Amino acid sequence: MNIMKRQQQRIEKMLAILEENQHIHIKKLEELVGTSTSTLRRDLIELEKSGMVKRTFGFVTLLKKNNIEFTTTYREAQNAEEKNKISYFATKLINSSDAVFIDTSTTCQYILEHLTKQTNLKIITNNLAIAQKGRLQSNLHIFLAGGALMPYSNSFLGTDTLKYLANFHARLVFFSCNSISEKGIFMADMEQTRCKQIMLENADISVLLVDHTKFRQDTDFIKMAPLHKLDVIITDQKPKESFLKLCQNSDVKVIY
Repeated sequence: MNIMKRQQQRIEKMLAILEENQHIHIKKLEELVGTSTSTLRRDLIELEKSGMVKRTFGFVTLLKKNNIEFTTTYREAQNAEEKNKISYFATKLINSSDAVFIDTSTTCQYILEHLTKQTNLKIITNNLAIAQKGRLQSNLHIFLAGGALMPYSNSFLGTDTLKYLANFHARLVFFSCNSISEKGIFMADMEQTRCKQIMLENADISVLLVDHTKFRQDTDFIKMAPLHKLDVIITDQKPKESFLKLCQNSDVKVIY
Protein backbone atom coordinates (compact mmCIF):
# COMPACT_ATOMS: atom_id res chain seq x y z
CA MET A 1 0.00 0.00 0.00
CA ASN A 2 1.51 3.39 -0.96
CA ILE A 3 2.12 6.26 1.46
CA MET A 4 -0.74 8.42 0.12
CA LYS A 5 -3.25 5.58 0.49
CA ARG A 6 -2.17 4.90 4.07
CA GLN A 7 -2.49 8.58 4.93
CA GLN A 8 -5.98 8.72 3.40
CA GLN A 9 -7.07 5.73 5.48
CA ARG A 10 -5.65 7.28 8.67
CA ILE A 11 -7.44 10.55 8.03
CA GLU A 12 -10.72 8.78 7.28
CA LYS A 13 -10.43 6.89 10.57
CA MET A 14 -9.42 10.00 12.48
CA LEU A 15 -12.38 12.02 11.16
CA ALA A 16 -14.79 9.20 11.97
CA ILE A 17 -13.49 9.24 15.55
CA LEU A 18 -13.82 13.03 15.72
CA GLU A 19 -17.39 12.83 14.48
CA GLU A 20 -18.16 10.79 17.59
CA ASN A 21 -15.85 12.73 19.95
CA GLN A 22 -15.70 16.30 18.68
CA HIS A 23 -13.32 17.37 21.48
CA ILE A 24 -10.74 14.73 22.34
CA HIS A 25 -7.30 14.53 23.99
CA ILE A 26 -4.47 13.98 21.48
CA LYS A 27 -3.15 10.95 23.39
CA LYS A 28 -6.61 9.34 23.30
CA LEU A 29 -6.91 10.07 19.58
CA GLU A 30 -3.46 8.56 19.00
CA GLU A 31 -4.55 5.42 20.85
CA LEU A 32 -7.81 5.09 18.88
CA VAL A 33 -6.19 5.73 15.49
CA GLY A 34 -3.34 3.34 16.31
CA THR A 35 -0.50 5.43 14.94
CA SER A 36 2.71 7.04 16.22
CA THR A 37 2.85 10.47 17.85
CA SER A 38 4.88 11.94 14.98
CA THR A 39 2.57 10.55 12.28
CA LEU A 40 -0.53 11.78 14.09
CA ARG A 41 1.05 15.22 14.46
CA ARG A 42 1.70 15.44 10.70
CA ASP A 43 -1.88 14.40 9.88
CA LEU A 44 -3.32 16.90 12.37
CA ILE A 45 -1.18 19.69 10.91
CA GLU A 46 -2.65 18.86 7.48
CA LEU A 47 -6.21 18.94 8.82
CA GLU A 48 -5.59 22.12 10.79
CA LYS A 49 -4.27 23.88 7.68
CA SER A 50 -7.48 22.89 5.90
CA GLY A 51 -9.51 24.48 8.70
CA MET A 52 -11.06 21.14 9.65
CA VAL A 53 -9.70 20.83 13.19
CA LYS A 54 -8.18 22.99 15.89
CA ARG A 55 -5.48 21.93 18.35
CA THR A 56 -5.38 23.56 21.79
CA PHE A 57 -3.66 22.51 25.03
CA GLY A 58 -3.32 18.85 24.12
CA PHE A 59 -6.83 18.53 22.69
CA VAL A 60 -8.21 18.30 19.14
CA THR A 61 -11.57 19.88 18.25
CA LEU A 62 -13.56 19.17 15.07
CA LEU A 63 -14.66 22.44 13.47
CA LYS A 64 -17.76 23.31 11.43
CA LYS A 65 -17.53 21.84 7.93
CA ASN A 66 -19.15 24.44 5.70
CA ASN A 67 -17.49 27.57 4.22
CA ILE A 68 -14.06 25.87 4.28
CA GLU A 69 -11.92 25.07 1.23
CA PHE A 70 -10.23 21.84 2.33
CA THR A 71 -6.75 20.69 1.31
CA THR A 72 -6.37 18.14 -1.48
CA THR A 73 -5.19 15.45 0.94
CA TYR A 74 -8.33 15.75 3.04
CA ARG A 75 -10.68 15.85 0.04
CA GLU A 76 -9.04 12.82 -1.59
CA ALA A 77 -9.76 10.81 1.55
CA GLN A 78 -13.50 11.45 1.41
CA ASN A 79 -15.91 9.02 -0.34
CA ALA A 80 -13.31 7.72 -2.79
CA GLU A 81 -15.41 4.78 -4.00
CA GLU A 82 -18.44 6.97 -4.67
CA LYS A 83 -16.33 9.53 -6.54
CA ASN A 84 -14.84 6.81 -8.73
CA LYS A 85 -18.30 5.51 -9.68
CA ILE A 86 -19.59 9.00 -10.42
CA SER A 87 -16.62 9.67 -12.70
CA TYR A 88 -17.15 6.36 -14.49
CA PHE A 89 -20.66 7.42 -15.52
CA ALA A 90 -19.36 10.88 -16.44
CA THR A 91 -17.01 9.42 -19.05
CA LYS A 92 -19.99 7.89 -20.88
CA LEU A 93 -20.77 11.43 -22.05
CA ILE A 94 -17.35 11.92 -23.65
CA ASN A 95 -16.74 11.21 -27.35
CA SER A 96 -13.45 10.88 -29.20
CA SER A 97 -11.96 14.24 -30.29
CA ASP A 98 -13.96 16.16 -27.68
CA ALA A 99 -12.57 19.22 -25.96
CA VAL A 100 -13.25 18.76 -22.24
CA PHE A 101 -12.64 20.94 -19.19
CA ILE A 102 -11.95 19.12 -15.91
CA ASP A 103 -11.80 21.18 -12.72
CA THR A 104 -9.63 20.77 -9.63
CA SER A 105 -12.08 18.70 -7.60
CA THR A 106 -10.90 15.30 -6.39
CA THR A 107 -14.09 13.76 -7.82
CA CYS A 108 -13.12 14.83 -11.32
CA GLN A 109 -9.61 13.41 -10.99
CA TYR A 110 -11.02 9.92 -11.39
CA ILE A 111 -12.30 10.70 -14.88
CA LEU A 112 -8.96 10.05 -16.55
CA GLU A 113 -8.83 6.49 -15.19
CA HIS A 114 -11.89 5.60 -17.28
CA LEU A 115 -10.87 7.31 -20.54
CA THR A 116 -9.56 4.21 -22.28
CA LYS A 117 -11.72 3.97 -25.40
CA GLN A 118 -11.89 7.60 -26.52
CA THR A 119 -9.10 8.99 -28.69
CA ASN A 120 -7.68 12.42 -29.54
CA LEU A 121 -9.20 14.10 -26.48
CA LYS A 122 -8.30 17.68 -25.60
CA ILE A 123 -8.26 18.08 -21.82
CA ILE A 124 -8.31 21.65 -20.48
CA THR A 125 -7.63 22.01 -16.77
CA ASN A 126 -6.10 24.04 -13.96
CA ASN A 127 -5.57 20.81 -12.03
CA LEU A 128 -1.94 19.76 -11.58
CA ALA A 129 -2.92 16.16 -10.73
CA ILE A 130 -4.90 15.87 -13.98
CA ALA A 131 -1.85 17.06 -15.95
CA GLN A 132 0.45 14.61 -14.18
CA LYS A 133 -1.88 11.66 -14.82
CA GLY A 134 -2.79 12.73 -18.33
CA ARG A 135 0.78 12.98 -19.59
CA LEU A 136 0.97 9.18 -19.34
CA GLN A 137 -2.06 8.63 -21.60
CA SER A 138 -1.34 8.85 -25.33
CA ASN A 139 -5.01 9.44 -26.20
CA LEU A 140 -5.02 12.77 -24.35
CA HIS A 141 -3.73 16.24 -25.21
CA ILE A 142 -3.39 18.23 -22.00
CA PHE A 143 -3.74 22.03 -21.82
CA LEU A 144 -2.75 23.14 -18.31
CA ALA A 145 -3.59 26.66 -17.14
CA GLY A 146 -0.73 28.29 -15.31
CA GLY A 147 -0.90 30.85 -12.52
CA ALA A 148 -0.30 30.61 -8.80
CA LEU A 149 -0.17 27.05 -7.45
CA MET A 150 -2.10 27.12 -4.20
CA PRO A 151 -0.44 25.63 -1.07
CA TYR A 152 -1.59 22.10 -0.17
CA SER A 153 -3.60 22.00 -3.37
CA ASN A 154 -3.39 20.85 -6.98
CA SER A 155 -5.04 24.10 -8.13
CA PHE A 156 -3.58 26.82 -10.32
CA LEU A 157 -5.57 29.98 -9.59
CA GLY A 158 -5.46 33.73 -10.12
CA THR A 159 -5.65 36.28 -12.94
CA ASP A 160 -3.22 34.44 -15.23
CA THR A 161 -5.23 31.22 -14.84
CA LEU A 162 -8.46 32.98 -15.81
CA LYS A 163 -6.84 34.61 -18.84
CA TYR A 164 -5.56 31.25 -20.08
CA LEU A 165 -8.89 29.47 -19.61
CA ALA A 166 -10.68 32.25 -21.49
CA ASN A 167 -8.90 31.10 -24.68
CA PHE A 168 -10.84 27.82 -24.83
CA HIS A 169 -14.27 26.53 -25.75
CA ALA A 170 -15.17 23.02 -24.54
CA ARG A 171 -17.98 20.69 -25.53
CA LEU A 172 -18.15 19.42 -21.93
CA VAL A 173 -17.21 20.95 -18.60
CA PHE A 174 -16.93 18.60 -15.61
CA PHE A 175 -16.86 20.24 -12.21
CA SER A 176 -17.85 19.79 -8.59
CA CYS A 177 -18.79 22.08 -5.71
CA ASN A 178 -18.67 22.32 -1.92
CA SER A 179 -22.44 22.08 -1.47
CA ILE A 180 -25.69 21.98 -3.44
CA SER A 181 -29.33 22.55 -2.61
CA GLU A 182 -32.50 23.77 -4.30
CA LYS A 183 -31.04 27.26 -3.85
CA GLY A 184 -28.16 26.50 -6.24
CA ILE A 185 -24.52 25.43 -6.35
CA PHE A 186 -22.15 26.80 -3.72
CA MET A 187 -18.42 27.15 -3.04
CA ALA A 188 -16.15 28.28 -0.19
CA ASP A 189 -13.38 29.89 -2.27
CA MET A 190 -13.84 32.81 -4.68
CA GLU A 191 -10.85 32.02 -6.93
CA GLN A 192 -11.95 28.42 -7.40
CA THR A 193 -15.43 29.71 -8.16
CA ARG A 194 -14.27 32.10 -10.89
CA CYS A 195 -12.33 29.37 -12.73
CA LYS A 196 -15.41 27.16 -12.79
CA GLN A 197 -17.68 30.03 -13.83
CA ILE A 198 -15.52 31.06 -16.76
CA MET A 199 -15.55 27.52 -18.17
CA LEU A 200 -19.28 27.16 -17.57
CA GLU A 201 -19.66 30.20 -19.81
CA ASN A 202 -17.34 28.66 -22.44
CA ALA A 203 -18.83 25.16 -22.74
CA ASP A 204 -21.76 23.56 -24.57
CA ILE A 205 -22.68 21.06 -21.82
CA SER A 206 -22.16 21.52 -18.07
CA VAL A 207 -21.90 18.39 -15.92
CA LEU A 208 -21.83 18.62 -12.12
CA LEU A 209 -20.30 15.64 -10.28
CA VAL A 210 -21.31 15.46 -6.61
CA ASP A 211 -21.55 12.68 -4.04
CA HIS A 212 -24.51 12.57 -1.66
CA THR A 213 -22.68 14.41 1.14
CA LYS A 214 -22.74 17.65 -0.90
CA PHE A 215 -26.55 17.83 -0.78
CA ARG A 216 -27.38 19.93 2.28
CA GLN A 217 -29.35 22.99 3.36
CA ASP A 218 -26.48 24.65 5.27
CA THR A 219 -24.77 25.61 2.03
CA ASP A 220 -21.48 27.42 1.65
CA PHE A 221 -21.44 31.18 1.25
CA ILE A 222 -20.42 31.72 -2.40
CA LYS A 223 -23.09 30.99 -4.99
CA MET A 224 -21.42 29.65 -8.11
CA ALA A 225 -24.55 29.17 -10.22
CA PRO A 226 -28.29 28.48 -10.05
CA LEU A 227 -29.50 24.97 -10.82
CA HIS A 228 -31.02 25.93 -14.16
CA LYS A 229 -27.54 26.72 -15.51
CA LEU A 230 -26.69 23.00 -15.40
CA ASP A 231 -27.32 20.38 -18.05
CA VAL A 232 -26.48 17.22 -16.10
CA ILE A 233 -25.95 16.26 -12.45
CA ILE A 234 -24.31 12.90 -11.66
CA THR A 235 -24.40 11.64 -8.09
CA ASP A 236 -24.22 8.35 -6.15
CA GLN A 237 -27.62 8.40 -4.40
CA LYS A 238 -31.11 9.48 -5.32
CA PRO A 239 -31.72 13.11 -4.25
CA LYS A 240 -34.97 14.02 -2.52
CA GLU A 241 -38.11 14.32 -4.64
CA SER A 242 -38.44 18.10 -4.34
CA PHE A 243 -34.91 18.52 -5.71
CA LEU A 244 -35.59 16.12 -8.60
CA LYS A 245 -38.83 17.97 -9.41
CA LEU A 246 -37.00 21.29 -9.53
CA CYS A 247 -34.36 19.81 -11.84
CA GLN A 248 -37.05 18.38 -14.10
CA ASN A 249 -38.74 21.77 -14.35
CA SER A 250 -35.36 23.35 -15.18
CA ASP A 251 -34.47 20.75 -17.87
CA VAL A 252 -31.56 19.44 -15.78
CA LYS A 253 -30.92 15.72 -16.18
CA VAL A 254 -30.06 13.89 -12.93
CA ILE A 255 -28.13 10.59 -13.13
CA TYR A 256 -27.73 8.48 -9.97
